[in-house]
Amino acid sequence: MPKTFEEISDWIILNISRHAELDPSEIAPDADIAQFRLDSLLLVNITTELEEWVGMELSPSIFWEMGTIAATSQWITENQEV
Repeated sequence: MPKTFEEISDWIILNISRHAELDPSEIAPDADIAQFRLDSLLLVNITTELEEWVGMELSPSIFWEMGTIAATSQWITENQEV
């Protein structure tokens, strides 16, 4: 079953907050991913977990390509198989 934009965005925020040791309320969906100073290996790990959760293959560099949580969430929402 496809995930909603909100579900995807919330999942990404929770996982970034956990790895960046930030409160989820400190992470805005339209903030630049680079501002969280997560290394590329960590972002690849988050992407792998996200792939499993949404059930689709994602580019390991999706966060860098999309730039924000909102853009990443929107891309996944639009490209999920129904």
